[in-house]
Amino acid sequence: MHIVLVQVKVRPESLQEFERALLHNARESVAHDPGCRRFDVSQHVDDPTRWVLHEMYDTPDAHAAHRQSPHFLAYDAVAQNAVVEKQVSRCVAKHLAG
Repeated sequence: MHIVLVQVKVRPESLQEFERALLHNARESVAHDPGCRRFDVSQHVDDPTRWVLHEMYDTPDAHAAHRQSPHFLAYDAVAQNAVVEKQVSRCVAKHLAG
């Protein structure tokens, strides 16, 4: 499992447009991107300009294909102007043997 954790801070004046684009991207990704297992979006309680994206894909290639999708490209066009800080972590899921 390929996991991508993205943390961003957006301009306050871009919050509404960013949220619409982000939520659309997340919904479309889960519904239509092959290999996209989850796409969770969270907004910080104490600072609404801070967001966390938790994405799970079958493989790194599935994530790369997602980044070429129309819904991602539409989100990215908004994010280019809205995001002022961004941190991306790529992880591999580990499962506990039970």
